[in-house]
Amino acid sequence: MVATTATGKNVLPAGARRTRGLLAILALSNRKPVMRQRLTELLWSKRPTDLARASLRQEIHRLLDVLQPFGTEIIDIGRHTLTLKPDLTSVDVEEIYAGCLDALDHTVEPEEILFPDLNGIDPAFDLWLQTQRARFSRHIQRLMKSEQAPPNDPGSILSPISSFGWKGPPPIESASGAPAPNAQTGQFHPPPNSPLPSSHFPWKEAAPALETLRRLSDPPESGSHPQTAEGEAAPPAPSYTARSLSLALMPIETKEPSLTALADELGSQLNVLFVGSDAFTLVIPRPSPEGTHAVADWIENLRSKNIDFLCSGILHSGAEGPQEYSVLLLRLIDVQNGGEMIWTVRAALPPGTRQKPGLAVPLLARAVLSAQWASILRHARALLKRSVQTLAPDQLAARALVTLLQANQHALHEAETLLKFAEWLGPTLPLVACARAVMEMTRAGAFLQGDYPAGVARALAAAQQAASLSQHNISRNFLLAFVYCHIPGYADTADALLSAFRITNEGPDQAWFAPYRTLQALLALVNGQQETARKILSHYRISGNAQPLSVAMDPCAALYLFLVDLPKEASKIGRMVAALYPQLPSALVYHLVALTTEENSTERADILARLSALDPTLTIRRVMAAHPYLPAGARAKLAAALRLTGLPE
Repeated sequence: MVATTATGKNVLPAGARRTRGLLAILALSNRKPVMRQRLTELLWSKRPTDLARASLRQEIHRLLDVLQPFGTEIIDIGRHTLTLKPDLTSVDVEEIYAGCLDALDHTVEPEEILFPDLNGIDPAFDLWLQTQRARFSRHIQRLMKSEQAPPNDPGSILSPISSFGWKGPPPIESASGAPAPNAQTGQFHPPPNSPLPSSHFPWKEAAPALETLRRLSDPPESGSHPQTAEGEAAPPAPSYTARSLSLALMPIETKEPSLTALADELGSQLNVLFVGSDAFTLVIPRPSPEGTHAVADWIENLRSKNIDFLCSGILHSGAEGPQEYSVLLLRLIDVQNGGEMIWTVRAALPPGTRQKPGLAVPLLARAVLSAQWASILRHARALLKRSVQTLAPDQLAARALVTLLQANQHALHEAETLLKFAEWLGPTLPLVACARAVMEMTRAGAFLQGDYPAGVARALAAAQQAASLSQHNISRNFLLAFVYCHIPGYADTADALLSAFRITNEGPDQAWFAPYRTLQALLALVNGQQETARKILSHYRISGNAQPLSVAMDPCAALYLFLVDLPKEASKIGRMVAALYPQLPSALVYHLVALTTEENSTERADILARLSALDPTLTIRRVMAAHPYLPAGARAKLAAALRLTGLPE
């Protein structure tokens, strides 16, 4: 849900979900008065009547404040009702209802779900949202089926709808018996300054999402169909079959008797962490009848049982000078593809782990999160040859993340297309919500959209939705922390969310989880702890497309190294990210910033030329607008360096 001014500024604050929910109800009410009682029933169904009314009055004041100076001219505040006036406002979906399918092409690229950022406000509001989404989806499907039908097909003829005097679709009865508001508007498409419009791709006559949507609009029928208000059967929803990724967790092996108890305890901790992951169905492997422990036999046995991945570990002792410690080696094996090892990590366990095995939990949490994403991305890459029509929503979301890692504008556009289908098919799946948060933060951080706060607000809404849908998955904490790190004033919240991954006196051998190091360095910067940030970044390792957030995080490492006065390291990382992501604006910008500390005018001119060809409209002001979370000193240092790069103001 967005409310933009004539200049394209989004006036709705991030996080004010009930304020946006209130405006959403008014916008979907066909410009008719909405009873205050109805609003309290939808937004505060679990509160006593007097408290709900007081909360409504508070939200009305907030909404009027953000709509100033025209608040009361936009919304008519009556004693018993509220109405969104038509004079100074327009709503996007009215054009779609009043026109035809061409209205989608004349506005912007569509999304197949209304208000994805408003899930979970209230159970009654969620039911109301489902009703609006179902009716709006049926309308779009009717338009698409009409366009696909042959010209002489009688079923393709629709009654003409005049854009003058249109009163909207017939109302249906709500659960309370009152007429439900007509579905007319919402976050069906991004605001006018949304990233990656079709004009970025002149070789395409229409938006890819719309073309693909038209191809998918008439899938095979399966199951019962929802009924419309008039009683006729609605077009069937796309059908799909899904199977969760399965993981067999092997006991951790050790050849040292003194480590046997610790190996068993670490295995138990891994079991708990993997069970909490929504990415896997955990399977306990059984020894083969022959009693053999050969890896090849294990792999073949698991493959015959349709197990996707196998995780194994080895524990042994290590020493550095007089200090002894334990080392854990974890491996992830793709069972269905010849037993190929796709992920491995060697981690030194914190001192004292033998006496207190719980000290290893944060390290294991990072390993599980890393292994989870490695398996999801691996599985998605294996699906690249399959038709989009055969993919389940979580598979579409994973494929969108793999496409996103290509880090160019065309790939971002295609990833957005895939993700929209995933949201249409499975709006309540945690992985779909996670992918949306990653997508929005990547675009916002790479300067690929004009309104940075709006992008972060969408990412926060998606991350919050993922958290509500996945109560035990550790990835929800990390994703929320990543978003909160980029919202001014929420550093403490991000730090608290990251506590599940924190280790006291962390050494260089534990620096393999690059996303965590990036966030820790950023939090240290925000809190004015430059020396801490410098220590963290001195062991930083580029993730290189190993994580969904790689495109968002890797370029930032060069910037943070520059801000903590490590110029040589900043230039080195800058060259790496510019090579890894040669068509990503943020990678080139931060490389340019790092190069301002060197006398290498040729390389700077080359990077600037590439950046100008990639995005001629990029300015210093737009880059600075994407860093509101940095402290004043860091922002000033970044602004001064940007002026030396040759970018226009």
